[in-house]
Amino acid sequence: MCFKNLPIEFDEQGRAHLKEGATDPYTYTSTRAVEDRQQRIEELLARNGHIKEVSIDPVTRVAGALAFHSVVDLENRTVHDAHSMATLFRGYEVILKGRDPRDAIYISSRACGVCGGVHSNCAAEAIEMAFGVQPPPMGIVVRNLGQAAEFLYDHPLHLFLLAGPDYSEAIIRSTNPEIWGKAEQAAAPNAAVHGFRTMADLMTALNPLSGPLYLEALEITRRAREMCSLVWGKYPHPQTIVPGGISTTISTQTFNEYQIRLFTLLDHAKRMVTIWDDISEFLYQANPGFHRVGVRPRHLIDLGIWEHHEAYDARYEHAADWGERRWATPGVMIDGELRTTSLHSINLGLEEFVEHSYYEGWAGGTPPYRTDPLGSPLSPHHPWNKQTLPRPGVGAGRRNTPGARRRAGTARWWRRAPTRACGSPPSPRSCPPTPSSSRPGPVCGWSCRRARCRR
Repeated sequence: MCFKNLPIEFDEQGRAHLKEGATDPYTYTSTRAVEDRQQRIEELLARNGHIKEVSIDPVTRVAGALAFHSVVDLENRTVHDAHSMATLFRGYEVILKGRDPRDAIYISSRACGVCGGVHSNCAAEAIEMAFGVQPPPMGIVVRNLGQAAEFLYDHPLHLFLLAGPDYSEAIIRSTNPEIWGKAEQAAAPNAAVHGFRTMADLMTALNPLSGPLYLEALEITRRAREMCSLVWGKYPHPQTIVPGGISTTISTQTFNEYQIRLFTLLDHAKRMVTIWDDISEFLYQANPGFHRVGVRPRHLIDLGIWEHHEAYDARYEHAADWGERRWATPGVMIDGELRTTSLHSINLGLEEFVEHSYYEGWAGGTPPYRTDPLGSPLSPHHPWNKQTLPRPGVGAGRRNTPGARRRAGTARWWRRAPTRACGSPPSPRSCPPTPSSSRPGPVCGWSCRRARCRR
């Protein structure tokens, strides 16, 4: 595997190193595309009365620190510009500096009241890796139980309390009356499972604060939070996740109480699948434009979750091994093609940029970490090298800093899509390459033992 921008190549053993002769290997050019586009939009607004700015700020149902801004042509029903922005400086990296490392578990979870357990687990694993602490198998299992319960809380919260009202009778009837008319006539295909005879009945059940599905979701999320509390002490913001495992006293009664709630949520989940199948298929038929919602290049990255109790040892040099044993495995997909499943490869390619954010850059000097523990090169823009340097006095308004739109950075992986047509092994580690003169690989000249790498 080689890359279009990052100057990293791999030797015959799959070890990463900087390309020879690269004088300034991590340089890049920041364009003025955002500033130029912003200027054109401002000229359109000043020149045309039918072009208006439409802002949703704050977006309270998702996050109070989120805003959406758009410029729309009301005559031609087109959108000239649309973007979201994070409006609040969080500053967790600044808060944690100089503190006891164990505080990160409890402080980082405050980033979110819905997914705090993920942040706590991440902080615990970072501390374990730094201190060389390996949790016992049961500690890993109980952590996973808490994380699974958090997902079971998060999903109905999203589907019925946050996103669900957008598809409810209260919204559809007023914004898309033509779709509501079709819903009154359309039979629900899975009525025998979920109990709603027509699509109109189903949408009415999604009405916020009054619909049966909305009210049921409140009860379901309560039970899932109880499951979290059984193993994490409380929720949100777990108290029992510690370096080396978990401090909960586990008994047979704990598992029984967890299991009783789990079975209830499993029954609910099976029913909910049919509800959202019906909603999706109906909307696709009622308005084919819904097929375009979310259409974008298939660039996906996932670090995986839920460590395997027999594999995780909290050692970075083994991360590619225990990463592939996670119950949900990691991977990167570029243009719909799987590029790597190695945590080492994923980590090497991570970078973060702040040109369009309300922060100062940090990559001017010598980076604290020029390589990872295995000696593979890291970009100065890698998160390990990041310094959070907010620009004081800016960010209160939308356009008071040219080109800046948010309090969040811009994360990238390899900056652009990698390519393998370079005569290098498939990845630094995802499978040990074996040179083969008799049966070379179709692109890179290497053969691989694993089927997923035979491209």
